[in-house]
Amino acid sequence: MVRKFIVIGLGRFGSYLAKTLAAEGLEVLCIDRNQKMVEDLSNEVAEALVADATRKEVLKSIGVDEAEQVIVAMSNLAASVLIVLYLKELGAKSIIAKANDEAHARILELLGADRVVIPEQDAALKEARALINPNMVDFLPLLPEFLIARLDPPAEFIGRSLKELDLRRRFHVYVLAIRNKITQKLILLPPAEHVIEKEEELFVLGKKEFIEKMPKG
Repeated sequence: MVRKFIVIGLGRFGSYLAKTLAAEGLEVLCIDRNQKMVEDLSNEVAEALVADATRKEVLKSIGVDEAEQVIVAMSNLAASVLIVLYLKELGAKSIIAKANDEAHARILELLGADRVVIPEQDAALKEARALINPNMVDFLPLLPEFLIARLDPPAEFIGRSLKELDLRRRFHVYVLAIRNKITQKLILLPPAEHVIEKEEELFVLGKKEFIEKMPKG
């Protein structure tokens, strides 16, 4: 069965998200009041509708309760609040909502959104991490003081085994996995004898302060 997603609001965030999901072979239904935005996306998704998603009957007619995820990508606070309320009433399985700021996010969370994203803030945080530590290409926040970071190995790591590098003692981090960026082969909990190659990336768990002190690539 094809996984179904509904994207409400086709601004930059919503449009990009919809196109990306559709490119991965997922069934994506989009809705927006702006006819041009809908037309621009109509050939790239399963279905694109011109309609007002702040009307409960419209949301009911597109089967929001059947979708795996409903993404509310509206910037307008009043509209996003109303839509999230209706989605909860109509039995949406999971709601992801876009917020403009922390206050907007808090309101959406209180209304029952399962996940709230602040695109500009998230992008800025990711960029800041990259500036602080250029060899940290991605990260996943856990507890406030911990990260799972995806790292490009610095030159001094290449050709050496995990046992030699002794990252746990030197940097207080744990190597959870290693992936070859060319073959995509993933090694979970790699053995101490594994030798780091140039084409590999490391997934490590540790406190922010220690990960940020690791050698830069």
